[in-house]
Amino acid sequence: MAIEYVQKHPLTALVIVFTIIRLLIANLINLGNDEVYYFTYAVLPDWNHFDHPPLVGVFIRIFTVNLHCNQEVFVRMPGIVAAAVNTWLIARCGMLIKNRNTGLIAAVLYNTSVYTNILSGIFILPDSVQLPFWLAALYVMLRCLKATNPADIRRYLLLTGLWIGLATMSKVHGVFLWFGLLGFIVFDRRGLLKSPYLYVSMAITALLVSPVLFWNISNDFITWRFHSERVVIGNGGIDIKSFFRTAIGQVLYANPFQVAIFLFTGRMVARGLSVAGAASVALLYWCSLPIIACTTLVSLFRDTLPHWSGPGFVGLMLIGAAWADHFISQGINTLPKKLLHGSVGLILFVFTIGPILIRSYPGAMSPKPFPHTGAGDATLDITGWEQLLPAFEKLRADDIASGQMQPDAPMVVHKWFPGAHIYYHVAYPLGMRTVGVGRLEDLHQFAWLNQLYGHVAPGADAWYITPSNNFSDPAEQFAGQFERFEKAGTITQRRNGQVARYWFVYRLRNAMRGLGAAADDGASRPDHRHRPWTIDHRPWIAARRQ
Repeated sequence: MAIEYVQKHPLTALVIVFTIIRLLIANLINLGNDEVYYFTYAVLPDWNHFDHPPLVGVFIRIFTVNLHCNQEVFVRMPGIVAAAVNTWLIARCGMLIKNRNTGLIAAVLYNTSVYTNILSGIFILPDSVQLPFWLAALYVMLRCLKATNPADIRRYLLLTGLWIGLATMSKVHGVFLWFGLLGFIVFDRRGLLKSPYLYVSMAITALLVSPVLFWNISNDFITWRFHSERVVIGNGGIDIKSFFRTAIGQVLYANPFQVAIFLFTGRMVARGLSVAGAASVALLYWCSLPIIACTTLVSLFRDTLPHWSGPGFVGLMLIGAAWADHFISQGINTLPKKLLHGSVGLILFVFTIGPILIRSYPGAMSPKPFPHTGAGDATLDITGWEQLLPAFEKLRADDIASGQMQPDAPMVVHKWFPGAHIYYHVAYPLGMRTVGVGRLEDLHQFAWLNQLYGHVAPGADAWYITPSNNFSDPAEQFAGQFERFEKAGTITQRRNGQVARYWFVYRLRNAMRGLGAAADDGASRPDHRHRPWTIDHRPWIAARRQ
């Protein structure tokens, strides 16, 4: 019965199977560094944030039921739901450019890419909420190409502006879709340049994205300056290590078997052979290659992150699916089918081995001497944090009962990472104020959270937790800001019976001045006259602490 259903409804079966897998993994591993950081966007919604536009925080707030259900699976639910929707969307796009089989192959490719299936399909990142809008934009662009009725063309042009605007409000590189569309229009559809609806569509995008501009006007254009420092070419010459790191990362994130499909597809297209409608293929390349090329080019001179180019590979999946269908449907070449099988096999291997290593590897994967136990083990970012809360809660309760610390003593963080972990896993569920004390370029969103939590008053005490895999001595970090530093305890994380890392808990005594009202170096401070949306700050439900 199940086999018959899969044969009749393969796309639905694909969505169900991979959604179940994502839900299981989302429950098995803790939130990563970026994920706990984006949770702060939901706690303090705003028209824009230091690093990114606001939609990732908005969707986290929606799917956590206004911050009432904050377990990992609920925080990640926007990405999980989006991945299911995206599977259907990319299949529809594949049907538009060729046929139903192309759509199904594209859906398989989407669910076997590390970037689309795991990084933005399980984890909660700006990419997770951007991809549905990115794919919706591609879909209406393709519909616009095939439309013959002027009314339909106008409608699809206007919808393009809507979806690109929402994609950009998720992550700013959504504007690459406009670069791609305009490039295609200039070279292939110049007649559209005469349509006023094209410019109205661009105005719709500009209107949707305008909150980002107004927020930056109120905050000294801090987002612009932050991202420009990340991508502007410096004077250090060519950085070969950065280039290879990014290039290899792009291949691994896309899935090496899929990259082979993209290369074979490109060779066929370059020879002038048809894999799908020429206009559709050209449009998809215009919406894919610029962001990939830009990320790769910048990596020659600055450190970049491979997933910056991730959305560009979605268009390549569609063209690659058309290429694979061309051979599979005619049975003239077994290579496409082998590459598809390899792509599926690799993602299933990652799904199986990844959680096992993360949860069951004994101790730390990179042995380091105390007090840096666990340093270099990236798996510790997403496992074991649940061991910290009960141990710290008892230590804090004992100190409060003995009069050593006041109940309202805040938690202090000096950097967004690992500060966001301490906030999400400890301070937020305990209802503790969390105060960012340090430089704006280190604190990021925590400088704005100080609007919510206030500051450390002169003479007040505070808590500080530092993990051994990212150890920072408070006596050095907060020198001259507190009178003395007392080690309150050491909490041990064990994995599979062996020590993986430690958390060192400190009492910071007698603040020598008010701390945390703004970035403490006095540069580029957030504008405290600016007030974000209404905040509903609640501790976690009791189930989170049990």
